[in-house]
Amino acid sequence: MITTLILGLVLQSPMAADFFPLKPGTVFTFEEKGGTAQIERVVGSPLDMGGVPVYAVTDKQAGRQVASTYYRVDSDQVSVIAYDIKHPLTPPMILFKVGPKSSSWDYSGRTMVGPDGERLLTHGESKSLGMRDVLGKKVEAIEVKMIARIGVGISALSYDQTAIYAKGFGLVEWTDKITLGRSKKPNVVSYHLISMEAPKG
Repeated sequence: MITTLILGLVLQSPMAADFFPLKPGTVFTFEEKGGTAQIERVVGSPLDMGGVPVYAVTDKQAGRQVASTYYRVDSDQVSVIAYDIKHPLTPPMILFKVGPKSSSWDYSGRTMVGPDGERLLTHGESKSLGMRDVLGKKVEAIEVKMIARIGVGISALSYDQTAIYAKGFGLVEWTDKITLGRSKKPNVVSYHLISMEAPKG
């Protein structure tokens, strides 16, 4: 009876991997809202870091590599391990968590910018959005809001993001609001998924 109840709760709980699939060779294409800019996001083969698989996801614009991010997926959360694999974040930064209803988390760490790194503080919240239409399919989706603060003083960077992740697709849209120093006007950019190509087999 107890075993059946526990199994039932496990089966009902969403898994982070459902909302962040990382099949090597998959190519996601995003388009900027109100513009013509596109980003291709390519999933690489997993790397072994102490027995844990870590995936490099590379962003390309106009065929040129512009950035890579390294992710680890656990049962209930996705973490950013590094932006440069030679300089991992300490500790890894939580990208999002999943739960039966909603989740929230705080993170405190340092970037690898500068000789001692810059202070990095984030607060995140995720909640279910129910079913959403993604590339012609009705799938479960979650909304993730993250507030990040990097550094202090006039060089500080404020980064606010609202993102939507969909089951079986991963990230499908996001809006970034980035403010530098004491500026009162953030730079705002939004992207949405227009195609997803997974390798066969």
